[in-house]
Order: sequence, then structure tokens, then C-alpha cells
Amino acid sequence: MRSPEGARGVLSLEGVDPARVHREWQGTNTLWALAQRAIALVMLVCALPLFLVLYLPVRLSARAPFFFRQLRPGFMGREFTIWKITTMRRGSDKVARYEKGVTLDDPNVTWIGRLLRDTKVDELPQLLNVVRGEMELVGPRPIAPGLNALLVREIPGFNHRYLVKPGLTNVSQVSVLENAIGDKAVADWKRRFEGEQHYIENKSVSYDLILIALTGVFMLRKLWRRVLRRPERRPAGQLIHLAPAEGLEERESA
Repeated sequence: MRSPEGARGVLSLEGVDPARVHREWQGTNTLWALAQRAIALVMLVCALPLFLVLYLPVRLSARAPFFFRQLRPGFMGREFTIWKITTMRRGSDKVARYEKGVTLDDPNVTWIGRLLRDTKVDELPQLLNVVRGEMELVGPRPIAPGLNALLVREIPGFNHRYLVKPGLTNVSQVSVLENAIGDKAVADWKRRFEGEQHYIENKSVSYDLILIALTGVFMLRKLWRRVLRRPERRPAGQLIHLAPAEGLEERESA
């Protein structure tokens, strides 16, 4: 759905009938919606052993509950509780600036949290949100209220992203290297929002399947780089000269 001709700013969600939003998509793809919830349930059960392995490292390093929960805007702007694995130390959720983004090298991100954030494994508990019908496997990422308020003010039409359910992955998850924060956050999200608009306007089962496959490749690639591949040892004091392409790769893995 597009905003009225000549109108600028964000779409007001007040008075919008959810039953009319993407009625064709919802009507013709009911089986896919149900299949996503079934797939998410199977994946959640398969992820339970991993959660057990991570439980002690997360609890001991963060000194906080294993799961992090937060209210975030979802479909049609309705708030729902999002689930993640805790990656930051106790009390970090009370720091307002963290709602607008966190870097991997932030001192409040735990050692295990850096790995979980980088590989996106900390997002796996959101499979529960998919099972409950609050999210889908693919869709705009649910963002913290503070960041959402900023982007709604700065990016025209940003609330259009809530015309579909939020997702576990999307275009930007597999195409943008790292999240930008601070002064660069708005410019970064303008680029991400372009991808979200393209997805919303072309939403289909095949589009979902392509992004799901790309996400799997992305996670395996991150896991290989961070865990399985041993870093190359270089003699102390040796200068490293990077070609432009290598520089981009180095930035990506930073």
C-alpha cells in the first residue's frame, strides 16, 4: 500500500482495517503462512540442544537471564514481545542509547554475545514469535521502540513497513555488512528501508524461499569465518598491504 498522492511523512495506522491489508496475499498464501509456523516449530525444537549448550556461557558472562525480552512494534503497529538470547551484561537494556544500535566491540557486549550477534544465532528464539503468528520467517526486522521513533521522524513513509508482519530475516540481513549507529544510523536505515519496500511490493512465496536460502548461506559463512577458520599467523611487526577488494573483505569480517 502506498500513501495518498502528494502526502509526505509516515502512514498513520489509526483507522486502518487489518483485514484489508494484503488481503490477496493472506488469502492465497494461507498454506504458506501455516507452513512457516510448522517449520518454525521444528526449527525451534532442533535448536533446543544449542540453547542448552549456550545456557551457562550466556548466564555467567551476562549475569542476566538467558532470554532477553522486549516490546516492539509489529504488524499494523501492534506491540508484541520479542525473544532473543541475551548478549549484553545485566542492566544494558536500561541504557537508552543502546536502543539505537550496538557495536560488536561495545564493552557491555559479552564475549559469547559477540559471536551470537555476528552469526545472528541470538535471533533464533524469535522462532517462537513465528510459531505464535506474531512474525514470519521473512519480513521487516522488528526494531526497538527508541530506534523506531527516530526513524519514523526522519524517513518518510517508514511506517509502511508495518503493513506486513515482521520477519526473522529480510533483504538487508543478507546484503548489508554491518549495522551503522550514531549519526550514520538514519542513512543506513534509509538504504535498508528501500529493500523492505521492494520486498513488501513484491512479496511472494518464491521471494521468501530465496531469502531464507540466502540467510542460511550467510549464517554458515559467518560461522566459518568466526569459529572454524583459523586466523593466519603473521610475523610480529610485519605490515599488511591490502588491495581494495581485500580491504572490503577485511571490513566485512571486522
